[in-house]
Amino acid sequence: MKYPLPATAEEKKMWLEDPHYLIRHLWQNNFSSPVEEILKRGGANVLDIGCGAGTWSLEMAKNYPESNFIGVDIAPIFPTNHHEKNLNFTLGNIIEGLPFEDNTFDLVFARLVGDSFSQKEWEETVLRELLRLTKSGSWLEIMQTDSELSRCGKNIEKMNQALLAINMNNSICEKFEDWLLGDNQVSSINHEIAISPIGTWAGKTGEFGVSYIRHLSSKMKQQIMSHLNITEEEYDNMMEMVELEYNQFTTFRTSHRFIAQKK
Repeated sequence: MKYPLPATAEEKKMWLEDPHYLIRHLWQNNFSSPVEEILKRGGANVLDIGCGAGTWSLEMAKNYPESNFIGVDIAPIFPTNHHEKNLNFTLGNIIEGLPFEDNTFDLVFARLVGDSFSQKEWEETVLRELLRLTKSGSWLEIMQTDSELSRCGKNIEKMNQALLAINMNNSICEKFEDWLLGDNQVSSINHEIAISPIGTWAGKTGEFGVSYIRHLSSKMKQQIMSHLNITEEEYDNMMEMVELEYNQFTTFRTSHRFIAQKK
């Protein structure tokens, strides 16, 4: 495979901090937009929205040294001492508008930022700003993973319902296509999916899925306990049963990519 999963303990720790490596492995690429040739040719401009720690931007800048990359995030957690001359990071709030001219970028890429904005903000502000920045005839790519797990036992379903109640954007993936087409700035849109298995039933990939859900649920432990009105002991028992049910029901979650070409 072009992109195997991380193998060492150090790589696994890095993965827990940034799901980039699992996503890259599941899709076997870093993007789905048809921009490979222009990135190789050089001179292309790419914007990474909500870049976080900058892992995707750093890898892309190394892979395509003749093109230019900008990572933007509201929080200053991106690296400041990298060595890629074709990569810059900057602070920005997309709700307030980003400091770039119209029609600047050959690819505007937004991954796992669905929960950062309300549905109203997505429809009325965020998508319009992303399309404003995209060159005519060029590409906007949005990747988001469903909050809800599929094929569940009763304990997974309890956790599911708690996470869905806490996360009000649980159905946002269903809306991106309609929003993009409804704005009348997009000439075509492609919707791709990838399945992310959870549980040792799916080997190493499934084990990483378990690690990610475990990491996510531990960060939201107090919220889950409060929503379900359970004690810490009851929570711990539920999570033990959850991990058994992954294998019993062959649980998975679905990731979506929306690749839209601007008119």
